[in-house]
Amino acid sequence: LGSISDVCASPTRRTMPAMAMTRATLALSRPATASAPLRARRTAPTPAKQPVVGGKLQRIASIAPSAHRHAMTATTDHAASMKRGERLTASAASSATPAAASGGDTGETAAIINVIKAIFGAGGFALPWAFAQGGTVLVTACLVSSYWFALKALEMLVKSQETLINAGKATQEEVQTYAGLTAKAIGPAGDVICRVLNVVTCFGITVGYMIFVADTCISMLPADQAATYTTAKMLTYNLSVWLFMAWQRSIAGVNLISLFGTTTVALSMVWVAISALRNPMQAIPLADISQFSGFFGTVAFLFFIHFTLFSVQEGMPQKKYFLSAANKAFLIAMAISLVFGLVGAVGYGQGVSSVVVTMLTGVAGIIVKGLLALNLWSTFPLMARSSLLILENVASPGKEAALPLSLGIRTGFVALAAYLACNVPNFGAVLGLVGGVCCCAMSIFMPPIILFKSKELVGAPATGGEKGMIGFVALTGLVCMILSVVL
Repeated sequence: LGSISDVCASPTRRTMPAMAMTRATLALSRPATASAPLRARRTAPTPAKQPVVGGKLQRIASIAPSAHRHAMTATTDHAASMKRGERLTASAASSATPAAASGGDTGETAAIINVIKAIFGAGGFALPWAFAQGGTVLVTACLVSSYWFALKALEMLVKSQETLINAGKATQEEVQTYAGLTAKAIGPAGDVICRVLNVVTCFGITVGYMIFVADTCISMLPADQAATYTTAKMLTYNLSVWLFMAWQRSIAGVNLISLFGTTTVALSMVWVAISALRNPMQAIPLADISQFSGFFGTVAFLFFIHFTLFSVQEGMPQKKYFLSAANKAFLIAMAISLVFGLVGAVGYGQGVSSVVVTMLTGVAGIIVKGLLALNLWSTFPLMARSSLLILENVASPGKEAALPLSLGIRTGFVALAAYLACNVPNFGAVLGLVGGVCCCAMSIFMPPIILFKSKELVGAPATGGEKGMIGFVALTGLVCMILSVVL
C-alpha cells in the first residue's frame, strides 16, 4: 500500500521516526524516536546561516514513512503510548529505515532514496490493474498531474510552517509535525481532523492488507484447492495471525522488518515485470473515466504521502535541498510506476488482478508471494499502531490503556476490518477509497487550507496569484475526493 507514518503527533514531543507501504503512507501521530544514526545527525551543529527549506525552519515534521515507512526504537513505546497522539505508517507496505547521509554530504541522495522507499509498497502492485481499468493515456495523465499537485502541496506545507514561525505564532516544536501544524493553523479542529483521518486511513489500509494477503495465499495453492477458497474463507483461516500481530504493543526489531519489506517489494516488482514481458502483448483501453475511483485512488495512495515526508527533510544535513530531493524522487517514482503499470497491463491484459502478484506461477512465483505475505503481516503492527494508540487514548485519556482494554480495542479493530474485507470486491476498490479520499484529503486538499489559514493568522492574508493557486489546488483536491466516491 503505499505506504502510511507519524502525523498526529503532539506538538511538544521532539523525536523523529524513520520510514516505510506503503502508502496511508498514511501518518498522523506523535513521532517515535529515530535510530541512532539519525539522532546523532540531528544533534550535530548546523553551519552558521545555513539555509533550510522554507527559510528558518530547521525541523519541519516528525512523520514516519509508511507501511511503506518507519523505524521506531522499542524504548519509545511505553512513553508514546501514555501520551496523546499516535503514529500512522502511511504507506503501508514496505518499511525502510532512512538512509544516512555521509559526513559533508548534503543529504539529497539519501533523501531521494528514502522518499522513493516511502512511496512504493503493496499499493504499487495495483498499478497494472489501474492502467488496465483507466487506460494508458488517462492513467499516464493522472500520474503526471499527481506529480505536479504533490509538489505544489508540499511547497504549501513548508511555507505554512515558515509563515507561522517567522511571525512568532508558533515555535519549531509546535509545528514540527503535520498534526501540530494543522492545530496551530486551524485550531483544535485541526487536531481532530488529523486523528479522524489517521484512524480511517489506517483502518482502510488494514482492510486492504487482509484482502491482499488472503488473495495471495489462495494463489499459492494448487488450482484444484484454490478453486474451493474465497477471500473470506482464507481470511478466516489466517485471522489469528492478524490478531496476534495486532496485540503486539512493542515494535522492537522494526529496522530489520523495514529492510525485509523494502527488499521483498523490489524483488516482487522486478519478477512481476519479467513475467509480464514473457506474455504476448494485449490490448488495453486508452481512457475510461468511469473507472476514476480505481485508477486515481491507486495513484493517490502511492504519491500523496506528504504527511510522511517531513521526517526525511528533518534528517538532511542541508535542508535547503529537501524540495529538490522530493522533486527528483517523485519523478523517478513516476517513471517506475509508468513502466511497471504499462508492462503489467499489456502483459496480463484487462483481466489482470488488482493484486498482480497472484498471477505469478511456478516456484519463483510462490516464493515471491510468500515473501510479500510475510512482509505485510510483519509491517501491519507498524502501520496500524498510530490508529490503535489514538483509539486507546480516547478510551483511556491521559494515561496508558490497561492491558485488557488495549487487547479488546485491538481485537475489535481487527474483527471489524476482517468483516469489511470479506465484503469488499477487491484490493483495488479499497485503494480507490483510501487513496482517493483520505490520502487526497491530507495531501492535496488540506495543505492549501493550512497555508490560507496560516497567512490569515499572521495578518498577511493570501492575495493575487497566491490566493488563486491556493483555491485551485484545494478545489482540485475536493473534486477528486468526490469523484473517487461517486464514480
